[in-house]
Amino acid sequence: MLKQTVIAAALAVSTPTFAAEHWIDVRIPEQYQREHIQGALNIPLSDIQAGTFSPLGKEDTLYLYCNSGRQATLAQDALQQMGYQHVINMGGIASLNKPVVTSK
Repeated sequence: MLKQTVIAAALAVSTPTFAAEHWIDVRIPEQYQREHIQGALNIPLSDIQAGTFSPLGKEDTLYLYCNSGRQATLAQDALQQMGYQHVINMGGIASLNKPVVTSK
């Protein structure tokens, strides 16, 4: 039994965990509904600043965007202060080379 526990503990330590990647649209829901990057989460800047969003892994990579990059900068600062380690401001949606979903 002890041998199995030691092996299980060794596997748990040596098995790498992979952080997730998330694209996050920090604009208001109405802007997100009009158009957004395919697969992006909508977490408005106000929710990030208030801390009223479902937490993501602190080791995950968060790609932030908005209309011009200004709101993404504010969101980046707030998330980094909350302890998120890999937060990247991708700027405005128009400059991204990603598939976009638009409402009809």
